[in-house]
Amino acid sequence: MKVTRRQFLKVTGATAASFALVDLGFNLQATASAVKELRIKNVTPVPTVCPYCASGCGLVVYSERDAEGKFIRLLSVHGDPDNPINQGGACSKGAAMFNLREIYDEHGEQIVNPKRVQKPLYRAPGTDKWLEKDWDWMLDQIAQRVKETRDKSFIHKETIADGSEIIVNRTERIASIGGSGLDNEECYLLSKLMRALGVVYLETQARI
Repeated sequence: MKVTRRQFLKVTGATAASFALVDLGFNLQATASAVKELRIKNVTPVPTVCPYCASGCGLVVYSERDAEGKFIRLLSVHGDPDNPINQGGACSKGAAMFNLREIYDEHGEQIVNPKRVQKPLYRAPGTDKWLEKDWDWMLDQIAQRVKETRDKSFIHKETIADGSEIIVNRTERIASIGGSGLDNEECYLLSKLMRALGVVYLETQARI
């Protein structure tokens, strides 16, 4: 059997270290147990499923609790290596769920990351500051701008190759991108709304 230099050094080094520990009387079992206990002390991993799309990727939510099991703080969210779908991986949205989504513990209590944005933010043109606005103001602004854009860009008729005109009723300055987390009914309503506005650029995040 051919032994490479790297394999030889690895085997001899491990053997020498083992003999040294045995001869000196070191027992690292208690130390290893203590380190493991410190690392996971009062930390509860809870498996869950990513809420963003229909793929069903598994995530593990780590939270710190006191001796009585009461929640203290959320630590991290990682891909579940035991999940057969994603095998520990996560897309950009799933990996950022710690910052973007509200999470509930096993008792139904809401866990909110203090860094998570919980109110609509608006940045006026020409400024670098974000201002908190309420939802009514934001929805009114969106509706007004959609109508303004549609009115300015709406095409009623179009001339074709033979010189005749046909009715098209469309706008080319508005696009719609759906999310893979939408169910069939939501996709149907979104599609009907966009078609009613004359939007022809419809896409979905799942296909992109």
